[in-house]
Amino acid sequence: MTATELSTEQEEMWRTFFDDNHADLVIVAGMLLRCHLSPERILRKTLSGLESSPCEVTFEQAIRAVIDTTIEYNRETANSPLQAEAPPLIKLRAPGMSLIATLPWPERAVYFLRGILHYSCEETGLLLNLNDVQIDQLYKFAVKRIGYESKTTYR
Repeated sequence: MTATELSTEQEEMWRTFFDDNHADLVIVAGMLLRCHLSPERILRKTLSGLESSPCEVTFEQAIRAVIDTTIEYNRETANSPLQAEAPPLIKLRAPGMSLIATLPWPERAVYFLRGILHYSCEETGLLLNLNDVQIDQLYKFAVKRIGYESKTTYR
């Protein structure tokens, strides 16, 4: 196989994977977005970055890429007037996700990464540029607001 054929095959595998796992990937992007933006834009940007990537096509790799793209977008738009807008409520198929979607962004992001995806405190802190104490505090606030700790995992 030529390099072009391998590249085309990799692109097709990622496109198919994103189509098959669309709902879960939308949840990831939607939960981590700070402002009103369609998660579809994040998924398109993520997919375009992965299509030429030599990395293996896995659910964990896709989720991590969506998280990285969403966090990057949040950083790029940190001073944008869109920042003040609250994201729309997300209708999700997992129990309790609608409550999580109503949390303030820092709590929602921490709770989603720690409680749903089971990222470590250190990983979460690195992604969100927060220290362990801040992560623990935000997680506790989120648990208190929604009234329970998640046992669900997508990872």
